[in-house]
Amino acid sequence: MTSWHGIDEFLAVVEAGSFTRAAEALGVSKSFVSKVVSDLEARLGAQLMVRTTRRLSLTAAGELFFERCRALRGELGDVERSMAQFQSRPVGRLRIALSDTFGSDFMSALLADFSAVHRDIAIEAIVYLRETDLAPERFDVVIRYGALENSSAHARLFGYMSYCLCASPDYVARHGWPASPRDLARHNCLSNISGQYHFNGGVRVRVSGNWVSNSGIALRWATRQGLGLAHLPVAVVRNDLLDGRIVAMQDEWTFYDQEVSAVFPSGITPTATRAFIDYLTTHFKLGKTRPSAASLRALADHLYGAAPGGGMAAD
Repeated sequence: MTSWHGIDEFLAVVEAGSFTRAAEALGVSKSFVSKVVSDLEARLGAQLMVRTTRRLSLTAAGELFFERCRALRGELGDVERSMAQFQSRPVGRLRIALSDTFGSDFMSALLADFSAVHRDIAIEAIVYLRETDLAPERFDVVIRYGALENSSAHARLFGYMSYCLCASPDYVARHGWPASPRDLARHNCLSNISGQYHFNGGVRVRVSGNWVSNSGIALRWATRQGLGLAHLPVAVVRNDLLDGRIVAMQDEWTFYDQEVSAVFPSGITPTATRAFIDYLTTHFKLGKTRPSAASLRALADHLYGAAPGGGMAAD
């Protein structure tokens, strides 16, 4: 295995012109410097310098080794200075994993907004369908939903993905709303692959229907067509709620506020990562969304000005 051990001492001896002055410059003993340089020569299998009581000179191998190592030391200094800028200002690349279970439209819009502010940060957004497909160590930040398992990574809760019970006006006119979670059994329920609806308070209801998808966008279209009842993130159906193509129940039992966290590796956190996480927490302030017209418009104005196009944690 390549080692830098002894090279700093060797360079110091050559540049100072003696073992004594090199030891003084390094703050160590002359015997220590002599030993590590001898060990370096033994490791390389080559004599680097000729020592006499009066003078110190480099061999041909020593001259080549000195020039190459001095150049490498300069390059290492450049690398360290480059790394320092990652901690002093937000620069570099952010590789971010986004869940596509309920569409990545919202987080993509958010990333674009962040990138417009931090143009020195290159964004690489990778969309995943299942968390089991993830190799978290490959990413600077992973957007995760729900309770997090214990791990060596750090996590920052920055908001909630709020689900609502919704349907088309035509479906409601024909079938009405469920009176309780148990009443869902009489409805054709559009669901994800799990076939379950989750509600606040730890309530889980197994549902059945003729439309199942792992895509929130697909479920949204089925809901718009009046095919059944759905339990979808408010952000996914926000525009449809605003224009009336989809309507939502307002009863508190129908909502589910799922935690949304930014997960990032342990250790020293680069400034670019910190800037993105601070951006998330500043924008959301741990708010929960309800499908009232006032809250939907306020959310649109907060994130995108007056134009519709996003919503709270739409992934």
